Amino acid sequence: MPEQIACAGGEALIAAPGEHTRPMEWEAVRAARPDVLLIVPCGFAPGRTLRERDLLTTLPGWEGLPAVRAGEVWVLDGPAYFNRPGPRVVRGAEVLAHVLHGVGAGSPVTPAKAVRLTRG
Repeated sequence: MPEQIACAGGEALIAAPGEHTRPMEWEAVRAARPDVLLIVPCGFAPGRTLRERDLLTTLPGWEGLPAVRAGEVWVLDGPAYFNRPGPRVVRGAEVLAHVLHGVGAGSPVTPAKAVRLTRG
């Protein structure tokens, strides 16, 4: 995913290219102070992630994250575009370009692909 973020014009703050995915410690997220926060749990479609969002949004320091204050928290479809190798990783980079910069690359980005997480 760090490579996809770079292709979309972003900078991955927590993961490095070539690293295997691993559970992310909350303190690492808080310390990174992201301007945009991408929620892409491995194996979870956006609907499940949204149903379980309170597990994340009730963590200490959530409201203080720059991405949360700016309304730039996104739930993405990991299983479809980010968690597996294959041709769909290109579409994942297009989805990220939309999320990060509003760029309309490829077919339109629908709520099934990227959902802005709102408060409440």
